[in-house]
Amino acid sequence: MNRNKVFTLLILFVFIITSGFACQWSITKPKEFKPITLEYWGVWDTPSQLKSLIDSYEVSHPTIHVKYRNFRYDEYERKLLEAWADDRGPDIFSIPSTWLKEYQHRLEPMPASVKIPVQEITGTIKKEAITSLKQIKSLSSLDIKEKYAPIVSENVIIDSEIYGLPYYLDTLVTFYNSDLLTRENIPEPIADFHDLVEQAPQLTKATEDNQVIQSAVALGGTDNIPRFFDVFSSIMLQNNVEAKGKWFAPLEEKESASRLLEVFSFYTDFARPGRATYSWNVDLPSAFELFAAGKLAYFFGYSYHADELRQRGVQFDWGITNFPQTRGASGTKYYADYWVNVVAKKSANSDAAWNFIQTTANQAIVEKYLTENKRPTALRSLINDQLNNEDVRVFASQVLTADNWYNGYDVQLAENYLKEIIDDLVSSEKILDKDNATLNLFVNFINQTYQQPNE
Repeated sequence: MNRNKVFTLLILFVFIITSGFACQWSITKPKEFKPITLEYWGVWDTPSQLKSLIDSYEVSHPTIHVKYRNFRYDEYERKLLEAWADDRGPDIFSIPSTWLKEYQHRLEPMPASVKIPVQEITGTIKKEAITSLKQIKSLSSLDIKEKYAPIVSENVIIDSEIYGLPYYLDTLVTFYNSDLLTRENIPEPIADFHDLVEQAPQLTKATEDNQVIQSAVALGGTDNIPRFFDVFSSIMLQNNVEAKGKWFAPLEEKESASRLLEVFSFYTDFARPGRATYSWNVDLPSAFELFAAGKLAYFFGYSYHADELRQRGVQFDWGITNFPQTRGASGTKYYADYWVNVVAKKSANSDAAWNFIQTTANQAIVEKYLTENKRPTALRSLINDQLNNEDVRVFASQVLTADNWYNGYDVQLAENYLKEIIDDLVSSEKILDKDNATLNLFVNFINQTYQQPNE
């Protein structure tokens, strides 16, 4: 009798297991879909930083594997060009937004829709993971304008097509040394450039032969000021210099030309001995290194500079505040610097590549990445949350009014031209005027980079 009961219970147990009553998951193998491997290249993210994004995508797309590889910045462009020359290279890669025009002929724009294998869970009692081919509508230009900070749509939409999407959007901010300010009895960091002009003589300490021992701010130079192009550009945009458009045309309007002259004069005065604002020279180390050493009161930088300071464990109190504005200027403007994920024209899997970019840039997935890596959002929907996050609060507060201007085919060459004119002005102590040939030459050189090169 006991043996019969045991046998009956065994039969019942087998029935329950095989009937799916216990909500067993049954995996339908996607035999009909060939596995896809997407090659993804970048610079600033390590594989571990992108792991949450990639894992989230691969869970719902089991036939698609994403292989990420990161490079040093100084080798990145060369590696891309070498790979393309050999008919290989990444499906997805990340580039600065200012490179989009230069690389446009190498990019596959976002299609209206993509067709890819997607895994879905079906059933209530008996759950099954079914992989089927889905046609998914892509983001539209209107979606980009509604979901992202204004500068994103301005940069990534070219000739009515979408060429890339960012995970985050960085902006230029002010890092300040609280200890130096307190030592000089300065209660608050600068809010605008008028404050900086007033504080510079107090904060800069120099010898009789103009060797700077302690600097108020890293302004006026080029090589030893990280991202000097961005700093100068920010001041230029704040002063409403006519820089944006199909051409660089700051001299076409008299007022714009006058404002550009003022920007050059203001910027270079910080590197001219004898000026009240003198704070910088070519003999100083990199501005970031000087700030990290506690000998620079104000440094203009990005969120990754904050990461570097935390990692170094610098021995002084420092803080972050908004990039200074030009007093009396109309509106508030900050400088945007960010990278976008793009798809190579030579990719054999462009639909899958674009689906990966769109899916992982969505709030539901990218939010974890932003939190883990202390990155400021590019999405409007996450700004309010980040305003309550001490690590990214200041950066998030600048996203909606972030701007940039370069719209040509070689931003590095444009930066070199700006460097040449600044260095020349500082070394020769020239004063520009509206008829100065140097200024006209500078504008002409910049516009040469707006001419589409032969492909």
